[in-house]
Amino acid sequence: MISNIVMNPKNISLYCCSYLKDINRVVRLSESISKYNSDNIPFFISVPDDEVQEFREKIGNVLKDAEVIPETKIISKIPHVSKKQIYSIRGSLRQQIIKSNFWKLGYSENYLCLDSDCIFLRNFYKSDFLVYDDIPYTVIHEGRSILQPTLFLSKRKHREYFNADRKPIQSAIGRPGITYDFGYAPFLWSSKVWQSLETNFLIPNKKSFLDIIVENGSEFTWYGESLLKFRAIPIIPREELFKHYHYYDQYILEKVIGINDEIITKDFLGKVLQSSWERKLTHKSSEKGVASRIVFFTKNMLKTIYLKLRIFKNILVR
Repeated sequence: MISNIVMNPKNISLYCCSYLKDINRVVRLSESISKYNSDNIPFFISVPDDEVQEFREKIGNVLKDAEVIPETKIISKIPHVSKKQIYSIRGSLRQQIIKSNFWKLGYSENYLCLDSDCIFLRNFYKSDFLVYDDIPYTVIHEGRSILQPTLFLSKRKHREYFNADRKPIQSAIGRPGITYDFGYAPFLWSSKVWQSLETNFLIPNKKSFLDIIVENGSEFTWYGESLLKFRAIPIIPREELFKHYHYYDQYILEKVIGINDEIITKDFLGKVLQSSWERKLTHKSSEKGVASRIVFFTKNMLKTIYLKLRIFKNILVR
């Protein structure tokens, strides 16, 4: 692919916010970046301060150019939010706040925000993320990739969760109309959009970024709704960049019918295997007890058998 993007080293970077539990996943992600990063886009990883050295040692073995930074470096840049406040909330919300404020370090105008469980599967270029100069594509759709599986995987409650995560933010921003989805990982974000949220919403309402995430914890929805409302950059839409397996059942189902990495790369740059069910790379410090692992393995094995029987039954009926 020939890139038409101006080769400014600061117009795009790759970024991952992680911690020790996911270090082996970040190593796998780094290996895929080392293999497929055709334009040598810089890669940054933020982790808790006391885990920086271990990450540097392990990541340096596979990707020497990756830069591991202490997450307090980002936290110190967030207005009206103290380190004590950040570490008083649960980890998943804390990571959302840190990820959404990486832009404040000034490493790049835009960044591809990767989760630890992301894996690149083919060559990627700046032109996969940027329309021109420093204008990124906007990932925007109606969430059908997550909503459709809820109907045949007996996860109907997840449709309610989908709206519960998004509609309150849409309402807070004051945008009528269709409820959009702006994910899933990896997220493609512009510093101009985050700045517009701060200038046009946080400051007038005397809120911090921590306040809005604690109230409505979906950072990528805050990003998308801010973009639609304040139009900080032109909106050039793209579908999801990676094949995201939201549910173990969904992953097994596609494996059974023959969806492999070669097929995935026809439409996606990579895939995401949720760490909540793909546990083989979880760091030993966070491993569950033997009994818990046996229950987890048995449950997933039964799911696999059940799905195979369902598919076989449907084939026979046809």
